[in-house]
Amino acid sequence: MTKASLFYKRSYTNGYEEKVNYYLDRLDQEIQNEDIDQIKFCKKKLDYFLGKQIEYIAKKQHDVFAERIGVTVKGI
Repeated sequence: MTKASLFYKRSYTNGYEEKVNYYLDRLDQEIQNEDIDQIKFCKKKLDYFLGKQIEYIAKKQHDVFAERIGVTVKGI
């Protein structure tokens, strides 16, 4: 990552939960509207943010475990 991209990187306090919920709601709306292109778009975004949320949770669990056993976690 470049220095600029690190500067603009967003930090979510609950991981990507808000983004996941947003695209779940939006997907539901688009299904009701029967807009195929928007359904595909929302599904793509939802897949992306679900993957990011899974990574966030796994890292969070790893960090908590490392703290419990006394291992120093880099990057904090």
